[in-house]
Amino acid sequence: MKDKTTVFNNISPAKSPFDYPPKGQYCFGDVLWPVLPAERDQYSNILKRIFETIEQASLQSSRFLAIRYDFHLKEYSSDNKAISRFHSLVFPCLCKKYPRSFISFFWVREQAESDAQHYHYLLMLNGNVVKHSKRVNQIVMACWEQANRGTCWVPDNCYYLVNDINSHRDLLMRTSYLGKKRTKETIGKGIKRFGYGLRKPKPTKRKTISKKRIATVPVVPEENNVNQLDGMNRFPGYLDAYFTGDASLPIYHQPPAHSELYDHTKWWNPLSPLWEGHSRNYLAEAIITGISLSQYAYKYHLSASRVYVNFKRVGGQSLKVIHWAWHRSRFYQSNSTLDNYLKNNRLHQKTAKKQLQRKPMSEFWQNHFDNYYKHFLPYGCKVTEYCRKYNLNASTARRYLVAFPFIGLIDPFVLRRWL
Repeated sequence: MKDKTTVFNNISPAKSPFDYPPKGQYCFGDVLWPVLPAERDQYSNILKRIFETIEQASLQSSRFLAIRYDFHLKEYSSDNKAISRFHSLVFPCLCKKYPRSFISFFWVREQAESDAQHYHYLLMLNGNVVKHSKRVNQIVMACWEQANRGTCWVPDNCYYLVNDINSHRDLLMRTSYLGKKRTKETIGKGIKRFGYGLRKPKPTKRKTISKKRIATVPVVPEENNVNQLDGMNRFPGYLDAYFTGDASLPIYHQPPAHSELYDHTKWWNPLSPLWEGHSRNYLAEAIITGISLSQYAYKYHLSASRVYVNFKRVGGQSLKVIHWAWHRSRFYQSNSTLDNYLKNNRLHQKTAKKQLQRKPMSEFWQNHFDNYYKHFLPYGCKVTEYCRKYNLNASTARRYLVAFPFIGLIDPFVLRRWL
């Protein structure tokens, strides 16, 4: 017979949790709050910590995002190192993705009829920074699987954006389910039954731009013909041949079958990944498909934080610019229609048509392109610094000006005609 208590994990946002009648009450802050467990089934110290953790999160920002997860393991353990391993992966990833958000969490350990324990988990982030759970879910699922080879179950309607008393009450009602005694009574003595914590964002120092360095950079006189490329500084790179037609991009590795995923002789083995092989594969895959670093980590069961560290000099987000430039070059050199090209290359992004039909650079941006790559990039000048000097819109400039992570990735002047 199906356990009816699991319905509390799937409360529809169209309904109030009070449509599922509470069985008890709990006093917190001199207020009697309705809760799901009856008085005889309440773990009072856990309920107290749940209410305190949620109240503490509400003090961090004007609104916060709360997300529920269930974590499952394949094998039993008498400790909670699974949570520690998970935190060592997920915290760096979330701090990297949302540096301005706090991270608050609460978990309980339970064990019912299965041999292994499972965990109910509540994650809370700054609701002014993170407004939806989709990207967070991807990071959490990938990190739990990477850390413990377990499974992460995301309930229906798993998140609340708490910004008023009603949403706050609904969240307390829902998470009070974690404070029940059932499924915790079989846990052995000395084993921690719950945990909680709060990580605040690190204060960021405002970067000051060295006016002295910018002022000493030579500027191309406007009367000069800066469109003339002869005699300019050139930065040949190993991607040049793919744009000049002298070589073809290698076919990137297809997702390995489950039977070979953990083959220790393969570079894609997530237990002992060979980063040199992954770097070559990511470079080709990013240019062809536009895959992001987080998507690549999830696809190959890798730690997202280790992917960011090891791919730091592969190209990062600048590969997005090369990705569309490469497809524009392929499209204009083919005899295919736009729709057929999108279909054949599986480009389903909303911006694909707009990117492939984009007009070439105007003479205005050609002048700035040549000026930046000849006189500013060799001195380490960032695009934002260049835009401040010439009073340019940085968002528009980044369509054409990219501070590639290292010299030798690609010659900008080979890329120029496709931007």
